[in-house]
Amino acid sequence: MSYKNMITGAAALPLSFALAFAAMPEFFVLGTFPDAEGLALDVGIYYRYVMAVMIFMVACITFQARNVSDVDNQKAILLGVGAAFAVMCAAIISLPSFHGTPLNVPPMIATGTAAVLTFWSRSKLS
Repeated sequence: MSYKNMITGAAALPLSFALAFAAMPEFFVLGTFPDAEGLALDVGIYYRYVMAVMIFMVACITFQARNVSDVDNQKAILLGVGAAFAVMCAAIISLPSFHGTPLNVPPMIATGTAAVLTFWSRSKLS
């Protein structure tokens, strides 16, 4: 996969998370904390909106990195993007163990796959 295509995909994945969080924050809060109500639910929704904006910022910055032409800089960017996806996947996997929340399988698969593809694309750069 070319660098430009990989970075475009790496920006599209968090953008889809940001749009989903902004469109349906209550769904995600209740999916993680089914007993939340009142103020707790409002706080959860508020933080989903904040998370959506922060993820959107990351997606914008990642998308703009598509135009980097130097291979050494491309490798550094792909290393950072791959590490970010790997840490996010690890956090999604570990949260149920430490906090008793349900495992979110689609984001786990998406971030894990993105991490593997990013590291694979980095290894193909010469």
